Amino acid sequence: MRLRIRTHSKVSPNLRRGFFYVLSTIFLFPTALLSSESKINNSYLQGRTLDLNGQIIPYVSLIFQKSEIFLLSDEHGHFSYSSTFVENDSVFIQRIGYKNEMLLVDELFRSRVIKLTPDVLQMESIHVKGEANTDGILAILGRHTKTQGSAARDHKNMLTRIPGMTIKSYGGPAGISTLSMDGGPSSHTLVMVNGIDISSAQNGEADLSQLPLPFIESMSYIPYDITQSGAGGIDGVVKLETGDQRTHLNISQGSFGHQAYDLYLNNQIQGFWTSVQVGERFEKGNYPVIWDGNKSYRKNNQLAQQFGALTLRKMIRSDLYLQLIAMTSHQSRGVAGLIWSPDTISHRDDQLTLLGTTLGWIRKTGSSHLHITSRQSKEKYDNPYLNIHSNHFVEGHQINLEDKRQISNNIEMKSDWQIKIDRIRSVNTGDHSRSSLSGSLAPTLQTFGNIRLIPKVKLHYSPDLYQEVLNDFQIHVPIGVGPLSSIAFSSGEVFKYPSFNDQFWEPGGNPNLKPEETEVTTIQSSFDLNRFGSLHLQWQIKRSHNLIQWMPVLSYWQPGNVQSATRESSKALWQVELRDINVSAFAHYTLIRTRDHDRELPLRYAPQRTAAFGLIWSPAQFEINFEYNYVSDRISMYGYPEDVMIEATGLWSGSLAHSWNGNLGQLTLIVSADNLEDTRYETIKGYPEPGRTYRISTKFSK
Repeated sequence: MRLRIRTHSKVSPNLRRGFFYVLSTIFLFPTALLSSESKINNSYLQGRTLDLNGQIIPYVSLIFQKSEIFLLSDEHGHFSYSSTFVENDSVFIQRIGYKNEMLLVDELFRSRVIKLTPDVLQMESIHVKGEANTDGILAILGRHTKTQGSAARDHKNMLTRIPGMTIKSYGGPAGISTLSMDGGPSSHTLVMVNGIDISSAQNGEADLSQLPLPFIESMSYIPYDITQSGAGGIDGVVKLETGDQRTHLNISQGSFGHQAYDLYLNNQIQGFWTSVQVGERFEKGNYPVIWDGNKSYRKNNQLAQQFGALTLRKMIRSDLYLQLIAMTSHQSRGVAGLIWSPDTISHRDDQLTLLGTTLGWIRKTGSSHLHITSRQSKEKYDNPYLNIHSNHFVEGHQINLEDKRQISNNIEMKSDWQIKIDRIRSVNTGDHSRSSLSGSLAPTLQTFGNIRLIPKVKLHYSPDLYQEVLNDFQIHVPIGVGPLSSIAFSSGEVFKYPSFNDQFWEPGGNPNLKPEETEVTTIQSSFDLNRFGSLHLQWQIKRSHNLIQWMPVLSYWQPGNVQSATRESSKALWQVELRDINVSAFAHYTLIRTRDHDRELPLRYAPQRTAAFGLIWSPAQFEINFEYNYVSDRISMYGYPEDVMIEATGLWSGSLAHSWNGNLGQLTLIVSADNLEDTRYETIKGYPEPGRTYRISTKFSK
């Protein structure tokens, strides 16, 4: 944008030209003779308008009092002018939303940066009636967006903010990483990236290691919602989002041969808001361990990852928008094997590709969204020790139509229709495909006292696999007595299809498996603690039937619907944000009780307690971040006379960041560390994790 430069005559366009000439003759001529003020000849002035944090403030007015010059900074905060300025002149600086400033011209020539202080605008009150979380009545337990000082941190540091969440990893950066809620199987938690289900139909799990670290910017967790939890989300839905990032270049190095970079570009092209992101990550990954009192060195843990992502968004009309998201990542990694059976030559190549398109339109009575998504994954695994050379290709395509409409002042109707097709081509399962159709109706009834009732009914149908109608009921009661703000109750049915491996793996697959079924009951209360933040309490019980369990049969293992189990959890989540001192903090605690009714024992890999707390402090240009995560001991394998256990683990992590602001952009230096106490631990028996790790990241953004 060209700078707008206006003289005083342009500020007062209603003055007649003749009258202006007369005034000039009367006043300017004597002034030129009598004034002792001198001129600064042919001076070139340039600078930038920023806030106190170094962020750009566009379109700031600069009015030179004596030189009679008016400047306006452009959309990037830049201003420049080449002319003659009056010595000892002053400039009046004005911008709506910021306090007015008055500077001497000499001071402006020296600093060339104008920093404005935000000002509170006094306006008439605006009353807006709205409802939060209209898709369900349960509060979101866990929500976080990465800060400027957490660019190089792993997904686990963000996801462990969710109460009851544990991460299971096969050791080191090359290992597959999955998440588990309340001690349940990883396949029971639905993981979605920008609305795309990333769970593999082959094993029902979502591999977090396939998601590049800089690709994910925020997360949230919905403990129960039948419209998405009906098929696959028995333990709720984890939503990961890429968000809107600033154009940046990030480079990091760290322990065990960590090297990574990513480049993110964001601009408007032909009316489309377009963002492109590319990057690479390399980990040598080998590290020393002490396991069962013996020292060894984990090898074949290398990881090489390349990724690219594209996002397009456009408002076609004021009531119609389009969004497209695409991401692909390729991983080449070693397979280190169990600690007592190390593998130094096996290798795995895998690729994940996600594609999603959303067309949304708004009406006076509601809105509709058409989602078309696709997930494809390729995997090649070579194990020369066992002469195994396997290839797998899995794809899933989904069409989803959502509609919300206000039927009356007290009734809102939501409908959801979905068609899904999954296919697999594998040397271990053969070639198979399956399709499923689902539809749901969920009216929201607003009754007296703003009590909301949401009965739901959902049909699931898959040829030769499943056909049943599920029911659900939710109620939300606003309280407003003391700190207690609301109470919510939910009860419903969810299920999980058997995976392709469960049905068709050779040898042992069982095509006659029934889906796993679970009844979920949830009670939740919310407290508003004013300055001290908010507190959410939740009690939940899950009664599962027809759980799939692999058991030895003759010379191989075979799955069957033999297990039933109960999982009960009690959770507390506290969050606070103190903006006046630039501090935000969280803490949560979960008590979990599980029971395998066949053995009358706790479930494997189910901890009895999890807890975490963290704090972010951002004084001036610094950011200090600390977190602590705890998982109690849990059973790895049933045994006699004692079960094989995984010991309890408490891990500290932290980061320190500092930002510098300049005319070209912002530079941030981040030093982060995981496992600060160098704790020896594992999340899956036989796969010890690395010790203390450091990373240094440099990020330039504008």
